[in-house]
Amino acid sequence: MYCPSCGTESSDQTKYCTRCGVNLRRVKGVLGKGGATARDGDDWQRATLEDWKAERAAHRKKSPEEKRLNEIKAGVITSSVGLSLMIFLSFLFDAIATTVHGPEANILRNLWVVGLVPFLIGLGIIFNGFFIGRRIVELKRQQEQRDQQLPLFSTPNTSPVARLVEPSHSPVSDFSIAEPTTTKLREPVAAPSPRETN
Repeated sequence: MYCPSCGTESSDQTKYCTRCGVNLRRVKGVLGKGGATARDGDDWQRATLEDWKAERAAHRKKSPEEKRLNEIKAGVITSSVGLSLMIFLSFLFDAIATTVHGPEANILRNLWVVGLVPFLIGLGIIFNGFFIGRRIVELKRQQEQRDQQLPLFSTPNTSPVARLVEPSHSPVSDFSIAEPTTTKLREPVAAPSPRETN
């Protein structure tokens, strides 16, 4: 392998170039993934990844009501799959149980119960969407309304910071840590001169 920086030849086990110190493992990794010779066919992978990222971003931007309705939809689908699985397993194992005699036949006839698991999970998701999700949506709406009604910088009158700020002053356009505090001092404080301290 040749160093891309200085052109020095080195063995494949070398981690760093002996002449200029370039990390050769990183270079091997880039070359192993295609590096500068990457094919144009790889663009579809990048496009797919970008589509997935855009879909995830759109999912995050959904309103709480849309998320709740999607949850209800997922619950209906899951419970429908569970119900159809119960029906399918009931017919399948009943047909198999007719060929078997004894206690095995009873076990086979009761295997349709396996479909209850996704059915009950789907019902739980539907319940969560209808009742708990609705309450969460209402709480978020109330919080948004409270946030819109409150001013951006509200401080109660009892706090020490509120006592320093006088209502007649307009906010300082260029924020400074020292400016507001020094203008609010009650009386000027004279700094001792260096001659007086000696």
